[in-house]
Amino acid sequence: MKISKTRELKANIPTASMADIAFLLIVFFMISTVFQVDKTTVQLPQSATETRSEVVKGSAFVVIRKDGALKASDGIEDSRLVNLEDIGILAASWMNKNPNQPVVVKSDAEVDYGKIDDVLEHLRNAGVTNLKFLTEQSK
Repeated sequence: MKISKTRELKANIPTASMADIAFLLIVFFMISTVFQVDKTTVQLPQSATETRSEVVKGSAFVVIRKDGALKASDGIEDSRLVNLEDIGILAASWMNKNPNQPVVVKSDAEVDYGKIDDVLEHLRNAGVTNLKFLTEQSK
């Protein structure tokens, strides 16, 4: 009886599923990452009321910085610097796409109210009806 010579198996690491694992990790981190369309830091005014409402995802943002500069975002793209006249044009285009889209006004506490009133007038003329203000809750 002739016994055949057995081949020696070399140890190896199966890498066929490595691409699948890498793809799943990329998808996981993309889904779990929180994206912010507005990263402008402002000192929010204090709120006297205890009523709290959450900002709806996809809300448009209008930011009034301490120096009076305006930034706007449609809720999808990052915010960018705009002038006062462009706020009305941008808000009108937001309302054409979605008439019920919430618009969040984020203003610094030290901004003159006249500047805020000018922004609100442009938003009102553009047809914004769902308007929210960001404030910091009093302690």
